[in-house]
Formats: sequence, C-alpha cells, structure tokens
Amino acid sequence: MAQAALVLGSGQDGGSPQLGRTGGVGPDRTASCVAVVSPLGSVILLDITPDIRHQGRRLLEWRGYPNGRSTFIDGIAITHAHMGHYAGLVHFGREAMASSAVPLWGTPSMLGYLTVNEPWASLFDTVDRAGLPAVPHLSGIPFTTSVPVDDSLTIRPIHVAHRAEFTDTVAISVEIDDDPWLLYLPDIDDWDGLDDVDEVVGRHGVALLDATFASADELMGRAITDIPHPLVPDTIDRFRDLTDSTTIVLTHINHSNPLADPRSSIHALAVDAGFIVATDGLALEG
Repeated sequence: MAQAALVLGSGQDGGSPQLGRTGGVGPDRTASCVAVVSPLGSVILLDITPDIRHQGRRLLEWRGYPNGRSTFIDGIAITHAHMGHYAGLVHFGREAMASSAVPLWGTPSMLGYLTVNEPWASLFDTVDRAGLPAVPHLSGIPFTTSVPVDDSLTIRPIHVAHRAEFTDTVAISVEIDDDPWLLYLPDIDDWDGLDDVDEVVGRHGVALLDATFASADELMGRAITDIPHPLVPDTIDRFRDLTDSTTIVLTHINHSNPLADPRSSIHALAVDAGFIVATDGLALEG
C-alpha cells in the first residue's frame, strides 16, 4: 500500500465557529490535526486536538484506515503546547479511552511541560493509586532527531519560531523510506522564523502550512504582533513557484479568515496560484 494522510482538522485551535458563536467563515472546521498512514499500515497523529472524539470517528470511517488493526493509533507527535495541538490527550486517560503506553513524541520542552502539570502528568504514571506498578496511558519519547515509527516511516522535528509561553515549537517532517514526503507546519510567527524555509518546503511532496490569517484586520481589536502568523497573501507570494513540484495545502485557518469561503477573492487567489485550501476530511495520497 502507498502512504496516505487525512486532514482531520483544518482550523485554528478554536475551530470554526469558535465557542460563543453560531457561525464562522465558510464550512465548519475542527482544530488542526493530520493522520498519517505508512505503507506498512502504521497510523500516527500529528497533533491531538480538543476535537479528537469527532476526528477519531472520521479517521475510523476513512477508506484509507487499515483494516484489522488491534489498536486505534501507533503514536502521536505534538508540535507545541498551544491549546488546539495537545488538549485532546485528556481522552487517553482513565475517564475515557484508558489507553496503554501509546507513544507520544514531543520535544524535551513539550514532555517536560506535560509530565509536571496535571491533568497531563497522570497520563504518564507508572504507578497506580495503590502504589503498584502500572502501564502508563502514554509513553513519552523525546523528539530531538529522526524517530522511526516502522521500517518505512520516520518522523523528524524541525524547530520553528513561534510564541513560546509554555514550550518550544516544531514542524514535523514525515519521511517514507528516507525520502521527505509530508511537512506539517501549522504554526509559525513569520516565514523567516525557519532557516531555508523555501528549501525545506520544496523538498517535500506535500506541505501543510500555516494559513491562520489573511489580514491583520481580522483580529478585531487585537494586535497581530501579540499573536503573529504569516498572512496568506504573503504565503502565496513566497511559495507560488513551488506549487508545480510540491502540493501546498493551506491549513490552521482561523474562524475569521475569508480564505475559508470558496467564494472569496483570497480563496480564488490561492487556488489560481496552485495552492489547496484545506478542509476537514481532505485526503492526501503518496
């Protein structure tokens, strides 16, 4: 079988519509998350969102999900500790799935944050409440260099500049048989926050890139310097010459972003330049 990926969520951390609103721009979106299936049938998640219950059902119903699996997934790789990218871990605890030693790849900063703060820390406990040895719900694995998932699939962290209130931030490179295939980069302050970003994007067959805002005017009284992201028009200008060789998918779309509206001028600009605007359920095949 060939490798494949499923966009489980294409929205910014709060999804669309956000809490307290009846609607957002364009179709409803859950928070940014991607499932990857290797040629050997391993299944991993890139980020784990507050919407994982609904996203998990989408994954199980996808025709690309391997038949006959005994476990839901083979691991989770987390980019950083902003709410939409890790809060779904609560579903792996004793109140819900009660998983057993699911591999969780995170930077030392990310794992350090999780293992000293509840309710996350108890997910890694190796001793039960009676003081007896126990299998943890999650098994933290430091994500500092390339990590093999199976004989065909390797993941690699790429550090990027992004607001570091709690942890550092990485993009994730998915490699198949040692060749870069998919780049997952949902959050970055500015494209200059990654050295040689054009080369990094261009060496992957697929790249899912931060498209949070199309304009600073979307922020409604908040300054973009407080929550920096590259703006979609700048992203289009920067990477348009790569779309012939790399499938570039714009994701992590804020509920206010007109890019989410297929009738908008910015959506047309992106599509005409060869970009794909992510939607929940978008399948990407190798």
